[in-house]
Amino acid sequence: MKVNAIIIGAGRSGTTTLYQYLENHPDVCFSDIKEVHYFSVEELYQRGEDYYHSFWKHCKKERIKIAADTYLLIDKNAPKRITEYNSEIKIIIMLRNPAERTWSSFQYAKNNGYISDNKSFIQSIKEEEEHILSSDITIQNNLCNLWQSKYYEHVSYWSEFFPRKNILLLKTSDLKNNTDFLLKQLSSFLDIKDFSSDAALITANKSAKAKSKALQQFLLNRNNPLRAALRRFLPEKVKQKILHSKLPEKLSSVNRKETSYEPLSEEDRKYAEQLLEKDTKRLEKIFGINF
Repeated sequence: MKVNAIIIGAGRSGTTTLYQYLENHPDVCFSDIKEVHYFSVEELYQRGEDYYHSFWKHCKKERIKIAADTYLLIDKNAPKRITEYNSEIKIIIMLRNPAERTWSSFQYAKNNGYISDNKSFIQSIKEEEEHILSSDITIQNNLCNLWQSKYYEHVSYWSEFFPRKNILLLKTSDLKNNTDFLLKQLSSFLDIKDFSSDAALITANKSAKAKSKALQQFLLNRNNPLRAALRRFLPEKVKQKILHSKLPEKLSSVNRKETSYEPLSEEDRKYAEQLLEKDTKRLEKIFGINF
């Protein structure tokens, strides 16, 4: 029942599209919900491996089992937990231009109610320091947009737990502009047959915003007070039935409407690039990734 591979991020970098490619591959079996926050959320981790494996009961024995959790890239507890679970697991990381990923993450946070509409990009970055110190991974994920884009810091930490051969670094630009090349990298890394010729027809996840931010917070934010209250009172079997039914994902999809993100201004780009410059240079020098 062990999971063989896991997509750990970076969020807002094309992981949804990557998930769709893998979900349609005949040799791969994904969890029955898109992301299982088992290793990253303490409450879920305490439920044990039987809980985690319940999301792959539909899989055939010969299939590769793959998970996704974009909280994981920035999580300092997860690498140790995962290597104790399966030291041979394969780690997949998608990396987007860091300044553009930071801006996209900021826009997503505003559109879904994590950051107020009147807060500027630069102000939100200046406030990250206090959120980075939080032990709550959901706060770090939702409010530390620039910190998440310090790829060298996070990838090098994961490299302390897993050998380089077990970590695949992919680029969002290749996903968009050189799809066949990226899919060959992926199939070789996972030791599965090549993707079909029509696999590249999958389209990227479109930008969207919540129709109701209050509803979206209830559906997606584990720290939402109403959601936290329901977790305390609902029987475990009921919670599991709701989760495996994909009801939260379906309601979230209905509550979204397509939108266009505001363009990243030159001022904001320069501000982000200056703060990310040192990390980006190290990423290129040590891991050979440039944007």
